[in-house]
Amino acid sequence: MKKAIYILIGIVVLGFGGYSLFKGNSVPDSALAKIDPSQVEVSPATYDIGSVVMKDGIVTREYEIKNNSSDTLRLKKIFTSCMCTKAQVIVGDKKTRFYSMEMGGATNAAIDFDIPANSIAKLLVKFDPAAHGIQGAGPLQREVDLTFVDPVGVRRVSFSGEVVLK
Repeated sequence: MKKAIYILIGIVVLGFGGYSLFKGNSVPDSALAKIDPSQVEVSPATYDIGSVVMKDGIVTREYEIKNNSSDTLRLKKIFTSCMCTKAQVIVGDKKTRFYSMEMGGATNAAIDFDIPANSIAKLLVKFDPAAHGIQGAGPLQREVDLTFVDPVGVRRVSFSGEVVLK
């Protein structure tokens, strides 16, 4: 009986340890809420991608997320203004999956993606000019919202241009 209890306790301890390892970040958001918003820069604020020929395929742009503080910056959510646009954040060899527009009541999952103190992350944005078919030809304006732990809050970047058929 004593042996069974020790085995049960071992399973519970290993289970919690495995959960913590799987979950990833063990630091609560509140412990990271020390960053002055002015210490976080996302640039450029906007790109003009010019005229994009629909048949030429995906256009990719990079933005920088600078954490100029001595604390870890936590990204909680990424979403775009349209299904034709996808965004991903990369720090070193760590990266998020690509996130897109939230639609039809579905929302992008919350994430806990940490950007270390005094470092630069890359925001990779991909735009598919053919996503809307020929109805998508003409001027465009798209946004990407990055939600960080407060007090930093939401930062938005954008790009504009025009989709042409030839």
